[in-house]
Amino acid sequence: MSAFFSEARKCLPRAAGIAALVWATASLAQEMATPAPESVSTVAEIVVTGSRIPRPDQTGVSPLTQVVGADIRAQGAMRIEDVLNQLPQVYVDQNSTVTNGATGTATVNLRDLGPERTLVLIDGKRLMPGDPTSGSVAPDLNFIPDALVERIDVVTGGQSAIYGSDAIAGVVNFIMKRNFSGLQMDAQAGIYDHDNGQTGIQAVLAAQGLAEAPKTVTDGFTREITVVAGINAPNGKGNLTVYGGYRAAAAITEASRDFSACGLVAYGANLFCQGSTSSPALGRFEVFDQTNNFNQVGDLTLDPTGPGNTLRPFDPERDGYNFAPTEYFQRPDKRYTAGAFAHYEILPSVDLYVDGMFMYDDTTAELAPSGLFLQPFTIACSNPMLSAAEVQSFCTDANVPPGGDTLLQIGRRDVEAGGRQFLLTHTDYRVVAGARGNVGVWNYDISAQVSAVDLSQTALRDVSLSHVADALNVVRGPSGALVCASGNPGCAPYDIFAIGGVTPAALAYIETPGIATGGTDEAVVSANVNGELGRYGVKSPWATSGVGVALGAEYRREGLSYSPNVELASGDLSSFGAATPPVKGHFDVYEIYGEARAPLAQDRSPLLDDLTIDGSVRYSWYSSIGGAATYKAGLEWAPTPDLRLRASYSRAVRAPNVVELFTPQTLGIGLGHDPCAGANPIGGPDPDPFATEANCARTGVTAAQYGHIAPSDGGYNSLEGGNPDLRPEVATTETL
Repeated sequence: MSAFFSEARKCLPRAAGIAALVWATASLAQEMATPAPESVSTVAEIVVTGSRIPRPDQTGVSPLTQVVGADIRAQGAMRIEDVLNQLPQVYVDQNSTVTNGATGTATVNLRDLGPERTLVLIDGKRLMPGDPTSGSVAPDLNFIPDALVERIDVVTGGQSAIYGSDAIAGVVNFIMKRNFSGLQMDAQAGIYDHDNGQTGIQAVLAAQGLAEAPKTVTDGFTREITVVAGINAPNGKGNLTVYGGYRAAAAITEASRDFSACGLVAYGANLFCQGSTSSPALGRFEVFDQTNNFNQVGDLTLDPTGPGNTLRPFDPERDGYNFAPTEYFQRPDKRYTAGAFAHYEILPSVDLYVDGMFMYDDTTAELAPSGLFLQPFTIACSNPMLSAAEVQSFCTDANVPPGGDTLLQIGRRDVEAGGRQFLLTHTDYRVVAGARGNVGVWNYDISAQVSAVDLSQTALRDVSLSHVADALNVVRGPSGALVCASGNPGCAPYDIFAIGGVTPAALAYIETPGIATGGTDEAVVSANVNGELGRYGVKSPWATSGVGVALGAEYRREGLSYSPNVELASGDLSSFGAATPPVKGHFDVYEIYGEARAPLAQDRSPLLDDLTIDGSVRYSWYSSIGGAATYKAGLEWAPTPDLRLRASYSRAVRAPNVVELFTPQTLGIGLGHDPCAGANPIGGPDPDPFATEANCARTGVTAAQYGHIAPSDGGYNSLEGGNPDLRPEVATTETL
């Protein structure tokens, strides 16, 4: 994606479309003076999620779970993902409680296969891809106006033959209220009231002199108001429904709960509040011998009890950092939603409809302070910030030649600066227009939709590694004061080698914001027809219903763009660990599909109340990967009305998304474990029976290095990025 103003130009056609929608619906509203009296009608057949063929009941070969509007209201939930997360087939993913790695979105993850493998629909049509910084690009459930949800259909198992790519784990279909009449206002608010009573953790906090959580706390105030208004055409042929909503949530920090105020770790039988070995204030310095394969010869920290700037061995039991208290349990968040649904029957067989939906969401994630996470720096042994004791430990003990430079891996949390903050905003648009109706036994639906997600990210209080290297390269100026050797404007010595040596001026220089803009866009044109062929005699002699069929075709285009500033793009920010280069790309897909449902026997006794087979097939051609085919077959047998047995077999696919295809490959810190690290890889604190010297030698570890590789606090290098040669994922689902 390009910068925000470039995106704004692309949004002008969308704005024009929304303006046309407003004008058209306003004109329609002028004709709707009074609501038509409601008439009682019987719906003979409905469309059940997991099939495009209407049927007289809500049974189908795919396992279906429904959450109706009354259930949503009964829970009092102000976030639709909180409703879904109560279901046993749904695993918690991105939501309001995620802060480390937050995208600011809410996603649904069926069967814990990843949100990218769950397809989300609104009334059977795709919800657009979400945040471009997420590898899944999963749709954002914040976009769904919960007050307009009539029901939620959840179908598990491969559904790619019915709905297309991404439906490997299943489908979540939000069915919206379409013919609302009147005015409805919903307002609700909630708070969390908590008593802290984890005495064991309180004792650990007290033993380390750390702040304890208050005895009782009331926080996290959240409120929401939604207004829905609808009016029917006087002749009963149309409806206009509009909505608007506002939701705001206050932050909850982990410091407010005793069980989260402590990043609990164990050393033997002792418990400590830590979570990070990048020490605050005192720092951590790993020293490497420059004449012996850079084996580690020291793991040191500043000694607050010694004279001057002296060192002692780093002790993970007492020198680690408790990162938990500053992080958010619940992110502060504001969301605005608005939209309109309108339809009008211009002919008995033609019902025109148009939807316009909008959302703006603004949230902040906060983490523990940034700093250096055991990252390597070259320090001159003549650096005037070093004391004689530090020169001895960093240079002499490391066999650095006179006048040379030493290599240190430095871990230090800049607690003086406060927590890192990530400001995340999303602006989402979606417009759908189409026509539907029936001609004889055939029902049709032709539609086009365009949608977009615009993103803005700002990372505050993070640390520029290049600025740190500049601020560590210090000499004495003409007046004898410490100055940066580079003379760069604003540079101030970053004196981490003395207790209390870090100044506000140094923090102001090394802290650099990471800023990125971007987004995703999607366009879909689709047409489908379905009908029951009993009128043409296509029916089993033992069944009351004819064979049902559905046929359709679809074109879809998905695109993504991401534009980071130079600090993010180059990997210069300490917390990110890897370069996040700009991304831009799109793909097109053309699809045809068909489905058939054949009742073999119905209302036959004994043991044949219903016996039905169904099947579906879809062929897709992607501009990025070529062709892919999916299919599904199923059998339903109800020996009695009270007992139904179902079996199905499906072959589903997921095409690589735009992030997986087009992200440039970069070297980053993405691997969290090295089995060959530590003094005793086989039997140490993180044992691995396969980490023998012989096996580690196969990865390039020499005999001299084995047993002397320092475990990494921040991860290990990995090659990360997309691959335009990716092939589709293929999944087989068998359900009984």
